[in-house]
Amino acid sequence: MRKASVRQYAEAYLSAAQAAPVKDRVEVADRLVRTLARQRQLRLIPRIAAELERLIAEQGGPIIVKVRSAKTITAAEDAELTENLEKALHQKVKIRHVHEAKLLAGVKIQVGDRLIDNALASRLSTLKSHLLQ
Repeated sequence: MRKASVRQYAEAYLSAAQAAPVKDRVEVADRLVRTLARQRQLRLIPRIAAELERLIAEQGGPIIVKVRSAKTITAAEDAELTENLEKALHQKVKIRHVHEAKLLAGVKIQVGDRLIDNALASRLSTLKSHLLQ
């Protein structure tokens, strides 16, 4: 049996999920996982999820934005950040928060392959390089 590509899995899942009633979408995801398990392809799940996000964005869905911060972001900060990103990107966004204790202060915002790095360590590194010139 020929195995499908990551994109083919993502397209098939998205098509089936969109066609299914909301109450049945968990079953669609479950079928995908069972299929991947039978084919010994469970390691593809993170790549399939990333491809799904790209496909949804291509269809005009929200852009997934990963926000890494040293502290937990409050609901008010989340709302303000969402509003500002939607204005800047001219598209709906969905924010995924990641708590990174190793960041001393600041945030890193990743939109697709673009990274906005406003972490304290990065700013100090830039300052150091300017001072050493």
